[in-house]
Amino acid sequence: MCAIGACAQNDVATEAKTVPEPGKQEPEAPEPNGGRAEPESSEEPESTEALAPEVRAMADGCFERAKEATVCNNFEYGIRLYLEGLRYNPRDIERGHRGLRDCALRRSNQGKGGGLEALLGQARGAFSQMLGRHKDTLLALEAAWARDPQNVTLMMQLMQTARRLEYIDVAIWFGELAGEETLRSKKPQKQAFTTLADMYEGQARFQDAVNALSQAIRIDPSDRSLDKRARDLAARASIDEGKLEEVADFHEQVRDRAQAASSATQQVIRTREQLDAQYEQLKAALDADPANPAKMQALAICQARRGHVDEALELLQTALDQTGEYRFKSRMDDIRMAEFRRVLRRINEQIEAEPDRADLKGKRRQITEKRNEFELDIYQERQKQYPTDMGIRFELGLRQFRAGQHDDAIVSFQTSTRDPKRRIQSLNMLGQCFYAKELYLEAQGQFQSAIQQYEMATDPLGKELRYNLAKTFEIQGNATQAIEWYSVIVQQDYQYRDVAKRLETLRKQTAQDEGGQPEPEAPQQEGD
Repeated sequence: MCAIGACAQNDVATEAKTVPEPGKQEPEAPEPNGGRAEPESSEEPESTEALAPEVRAMADGCFERAKEATVCNNFEYGIRLYLEGLRYNPRDIERGHRGLRDCALRRSNQGKGGGLEALLGQARGAFSQMLGRHKDTLLALEAAWARDPQNVTLMMQLMQTARRLEYIDVAIWFGELAGEETLRSKKPQKQAFTTLADMYEGQARFQDAVNALSQAIRIDPSDRSLDKRARDLAARASIDEGKLEEVADFHEQVRDRAQAASSATQQVIRTREQLDAQYEQLKAALDADPANPAKMQALAICQARRGHVDEALELLQTALDQTGEYRFKSRMDDIRMAEFRRVLRRINEQIEAEPDRADLKGKRRQITEKRNEFELDIYQERQKQYPTDMGIRFELGLRQFRAGQHDDAIVSFQTSTRDPKRRIQSLNMLGQCFYAKELYLEAQGQFQSAIQQYEMATDPLGKELRYNLAKTFEIQGNATQAIEWYSVIVQQDYQYRDVAKRLETLRKQTAQDEGGQPEPEAPQQEGD
């Protein structure tokens, strides 16, 4: 038994006396206002001011001890400590809410269910909600969620409660979890994505809002209001990529074919003046509340879109220094990655106009190498921060694959197959990793598994899977199977990559009975 486990078991009775039971009215953590009690019936949101250093220190101490208890499989003690820390600092996503979720999932994986405590937590949350005590509601619901960490209803209640408290980042985090979990259920809940879209829009994250609405549309294709709202947000999202020109077709922004087929073409014009107006509003909001890190982040995002990257990074650095929360560094890294993409996009446009410019191609190669190295470091760091986030694990796998770290990429993609949203893409990338290692039978198995599970044969991913499988058969000398799969693609899209040429060459070789085995060639990714 590890040291912390022994201490925890010996002292758990003593600790339990000092840990407030979720939902009971124990003394609140010291507040920056000097400890003055807040009115119990207040309907106002919690203060968004920065925590006093001593309060943050108490929260961090609880989270650190809770993490150690979790590592030692002392989950009950860990949950108590996480809840105590969240009473002090309910806005800490990484160390608090995410740490509690990790502890709760590990507990659940040992076959321990929610039981009576989960039901009591929900009841306490409902009672606190009636009294308008939103912070108590949040903590009570979180205690219930710790006993049932895959409960979508609880996640949505936590999202709504955090939103009432104006803990927008916390609300979005719970909303994203609810969205991931509801997609795994037989009857996904549309409201998880529509509410998430509301919050994304409030943070000027328009493309994220479009993506959330796309999921809602898939759940309920009959809701025409979602279609219209997604079109409007798609136009606003175009500003993020510097597209200030007219956006004439919803197809360019929302890739939901079922809805796009019935959507009318609209012309939406967004101008630089509108983005500037948004900046003035966000600047005024921050001036009125200069210590608010959430408002710093919103203004930083706007500044990045306006092209004022240095000012955006400065604002986020201030928020990071003030709170110590990793999410602000993560947003800074997002901006830096976007800058790499912008620079490479411009170089590609120049090369397209002047294809003989060797200097431009050399510059592109250098910047691409720097980008790949930077992004690999970033996603390795994020994976350590968020070890249970399958989206980050998938993105890390892509960067490992780019770097030629195929063994590490295989581990990442095998992990990300657990996420239903990324399962097919993960299988595709696993096949490419095995192919690069010349493990052709294993690559074949991954591509075949993905094709069996993916119904859309004619979309880009469907064609890529079949193309990669055909090349895997080809490299193994199985011309008959390769020809069959190349033929499927040719009948769907004659101009897809070099498939027509490959099909013609293989048929000639088969007719002449040459039997020569071609040299290995790595499968291609869409966009390579």
